[in-house]
Amino acid sequence: MKKVLFVIATLALCMSANAKYWFSGSLGFNSQSVYGTDNKEKTQYFCPEFGMAIEDALEVGVGLNIKNPTSLSGQQKFSFGFAPFLRYTFLDEGSFHMFVQGSFEYEVVSPSGYNYWNLGLYIQPGIRFDLSDQWSIVSKFEGLRYVHTSQPELAYPGIQKQNYFGLGADFSALSFGLVYEF
Repeated sequence: MKKVLFVIATLALCMSANAKYWFSGSLGFNSQSVYGTDNKEKTQYFCPEFGMAIEDALEVGVGLNIKNPTSLSGQQKFSFGFAPFLRYTFLDEGSFHMFVQGSFEYEVVSPSGYNYWNLGLYIQPGIRFDLSDQWSIVSKFEGLRYVHTSQPELAYPGIQKQNYFGLGADFSALSFGLVYEF
């Protein structure tokens, strides 16, 4: 058993010695108001990502999703998500790269009074444009998603667990981020 762990640790060390590391993320603020009322929906989010290129076209990483939305009714829902991912670049044309990213996210949401959690599987297409050797711009589309929500403390029988499935291909779900490689 010790030999197997030693071989795995040695392979991981050798693989990471030649790897490129990068830090990315997005940060934003959304606001929506209802005409003729004082109701506003606001969302602040911070989503850092850290990754490592293990081959020219293959990267692994982890993202954190920190959101603090306030609904139109005034209820706040702080959420924290942890999302490891695998990214494959299938088109490499100079400074322009197209990729597909698959991720698994675990998210805890805390609205006023109780907590619930989400498990999500996401497949997102994206593009990356290199500005220099160390700086890039990344944009991801919503893509294909499956989310399972469990709200055990919810008082409504029959809807404690919910499943969502979606496919987004429009530009309204487009997110941008900045990448720094080191």
